[in-house]
Amino acid sequence: MDYKSRTSSVVNTIKQGGADWFFVTDLSNVRYLSGFTGSSASLLISPDQQYILTDGRYTEQVSREVSEYQVVIQGARKEMQAISDIIGDASDKIVWFEADNYTVARFTALQEAIPVKSFISKRSVVEFLRVVKEESEILALKQALKLAEDAFQEVLDEIHEGMSERELARFLLDEMWRAGAVKESFDPLVLFGARSSMCHGKASDNKLQRGDVILMDFGCLMPDGYNSDITRTIFFGQPSDEQKNMYQCVFDANRAAEEHICAGMSGVEADEYARDVIRKAGRVDQFMHGLGHGVGLEIHESPRLSPLADYQLESGHVVTVEPGVYVAGVGGIRIEDMVVVRDGSCDVMNNSTKELIIL
Repeated sequence: MDYKSRTSSVVNTIKQGGADWFFVTDLSNVRYLSGFTGSSASLLISPDQQYILTDGRYTEQVSREVSEYQVVIQGARKEMQAISDIIGDASDKIVWFEADNYTVARFTALQEAIPVKSFISKRSVVEFLRVVKEESEILALKQALKLAEDAFQEVLDEIHEGMSERELARFLLDEMWRAGAVKESFDPLVLFGARSSMCHGKASDNKLQRGDVILMDFGCLMPDGYNSDITRTIFFGQPSDEQKNMYQCVFDANRAAEEHICAGMSGVEADEYARDVIRKAGRVDQFMHGLGHGVGLEIHESPRLSPLADYQLESGHVVTVEPGVYVAGVGGIRIEDMVVVRDGSCDVMNNSTKELIIL
């Protein structure tokens, strides 16, 4: 990963904005800019100097992982004192901080400890860079997705009547861990039968029965920090005509979106390609969420695909495409892929089948 180039881009933004310092505290942003993977750190970036501040637990780790920033170990100092020691007299300085990552208490402590000319809250400075993936990031995301898809293939042979949603979720997790994942990207959504109509329900002790639909939404986090997200819906026993119709509707919506998504369209337009298919099937009220979201160092990040996402997609965005329909008392169907937005098209990253599977 080119941490030097990424940091240079942030420095250019600081210069253009007339700021003297930018405090980066979101750990995903810290990792993106520096490569540091610890659980406590912040970056202090000026046009001329770049520091990473962490505590003594990470003295060895930060020296191994970070080369583009001067390392400062907090030691016995409080965080604000350590920051003050780094930046010195800031009474004539303009300081940016990440609005989405500073609590009121932390910001109050910052104001009390460090007199400056002006504190300015900023949003999406680093996220603006993160949203367009480098090819090395796309490869990392593909590897994370491969582990999840391999787990899906393995689980098909393990599904049996009487197993619980939790048992199936645990099997998926074990397979991904065994293959090299650090952990799950999120708690797997594994739902059987009528419970699958809860589009974000949690796995329970509900037992699998013949005739149940099985909805599995899961993913894994890799050692390099990148995530995957996939949903597949299958049937344990012969599905009803209603369930088949639901599945075909979602399948067609997924395919329509992936055939049209490309750089230059808005997230609203991308969502509409799938939503229009579902609308024409008379099920638009059963599609209760947006079409997708970005995936990267975080499992949910920009850009979004939804009726509210009016910003433009760019080449290099990686997003999910996950239409679904949900009918209380019957069940839910969702099919989710990860795609790379390109000029004129999108590249579907998944290899696992989306054709209807009956066990």
